[in-house]
Amino acid sequence: MVDALAGAAAREARYEAALRRRATGEALSHQRRVTRTVVSWQVAMLLLLLFAWWGASGRLLDRLFLSDPISVMAAFWRILADGSLWYHLRYTLVETLLGYVLGASTGLVGAVLTWLAPGGEPVLRPLVLLAYATPKIALAPLMILWFGIGVLPKVVLAATFVFFIVFLNTMAGLAAVNPGLVNVVRVMGASPIGIFRKVMVPSALPFIVAGLRITVPAALIGAIVAEFISSNRGVGYLINAASARYRTADVFAGIVGLLFVVLLMNAGVSVLERSWLRWAPQIRNPLG
Repeated sequence: MVDALAGAAAREARYEAALRRRATGEALSHQRRVTRTVVSWQVAMLLLLLFAWWGASGRLLDRLFLSDPISVMAAFWRILADGSLWYHLRYTLVETLLGYVLGASTGLVGAVLTWLAPGGEPVLRPLVLLAYATPKIALAPLMILWFGIGVLPKVVLAATFVFFIVFLNTMAGLAAVNPGLVNVVRVMGASPIGIFRKVMVPSALPFIVAGLRITVPAALIGAIVAEFISSNRGVGYLINAASARYRTADVFAGIVGLLFVVLLMNAGVSVLERSWLRWAPQIRNPLG
């Protein structure tokens, strides 16, 4: 009797394990199908965009103003092969990364200190919003006037583009923390520092990561705008010089180089997101 019960239990366990493996396999297969479908649509849309671009160049618009994709790729490989793209890109990349790190770190620290200071949030938030409303591009000539024509004004302007978004997103994340959860943790004996580290920061992390992600192109825009105004190197200078000579293909080739920079920086933020938000559930398409 005991052996029969043990055998039945073993068969039941094997059956449940088989069901779990089957469910896992079906889930992975469904995820692969969804991924293939998304990639297929992305490739199709990209090809459609390139075809429409090719059809418009020289037909709807003069090639002097809208170069075709083939000419753009030829120009891209040419400036990549002769080293001019990398020469200018490295300066833009340094300016963008330094400005991004400076703006993100000061935005985070400033938001945290403002939140912790008694009365800091209602006093400083309106002032920050007022400063944020100022067109950042209008600050570029002042940055050049104050800091010269070197790397520093580009870094400062890029940091300005990043700072306000990270600051406001962090403040919004801290404000969105559930007060009931804070009270529960406080009743359980947590110190203010423990509450901030264990409750406030994890709850605000999705807002912070969102701010870090959307400011990747903002930092690049700040550096490029400063290079447009006053610079003798950088991709902004390369694009500006090509535009002045009506070399439209070179202009688009410089933009393609900037696109790769944005993609790489965005991939870096994605790595941070997976590391910081391991506990967060992945959002699935409800129609999938």
